[in-house]
Amino acid sequence: METKPDNTPTDALLRHVVAEDAVVRAYVYSVTRGHRETEDVIQEVWRVACQKIGDFDDSRPFRPWILGITRLQLLKWRQSQARSREVLAPDVLDLLAETAETCREELDLRGQYLRECLKRLPDNGRRILQMKYFDEMKIGDVAARLRKSVAAVEMALVRLRRMLRTCVDAAMKAAPGGAGS
Repeated sequence: METKPDNTPTDALLRHVVAEDAVVRAYVYSVTRGHRETEDVIQEVWRVACQKIGDFDDSRPFRPWILGITRLQLLKWRQSQARSREVLAPDVLDLLAETAETCREELDLRGQYLRECLKRLPDNGRRILQMKYFDEMKIGDVAARLRKSVAAVEMALVRLRRMLRTCVDAAMKAAPGGAGS
C-alpha cells in the first residue's frame, strides 16, 4: 500500500534537508574545520529549523532561510570558541556561506568522487586517514597506535592527500562538461 507524503511542515523540512544538507555541511565545516564541531553545529541548525519551520514561507527559497539559521548557529559557536585564535570574523562567515551556495554542485561532485577515491586507497592508508580526520587523533597518537615514527605518519598523510587530490581532480576533469577544469 502506497502512502502519499503529507504536506506538513515536517515533511517540507525533510525534503529541504535532503536538498540542502551538503551546502549547510560545507559551510559549517569551512568554519569549524572539525568533524565533531561540524556535526554539533549542524545538529543545532536542524533542531532550530524544526522549531521554526512553521514560520517559513514556502513561496520563498529555502536555502537563504537555512543559511541564515546556519550563520546564527555559527556565530553562537564562534562565541563559545572566543578564546581560540582560529575564530573567523562575521563577514568571513558571510563570504563562506555565499561560496558554499555558489559552489554547491561542484562540492557535491567532489564529495562523491572523494568517497570513490577513498575506496581505492590501500586499507592501511584509509586507516591512517580515519584516525587522523574522523577520529581526530593527533599525529603522535596515530604514530603510537601504528607503531611508526611521527615522520613516517606525516609523510604517509602527505602522500595520501596528494593521491586523493589527484584522483578527485582527474575525476572532475573526466566528468561530463569537464567540471572543475
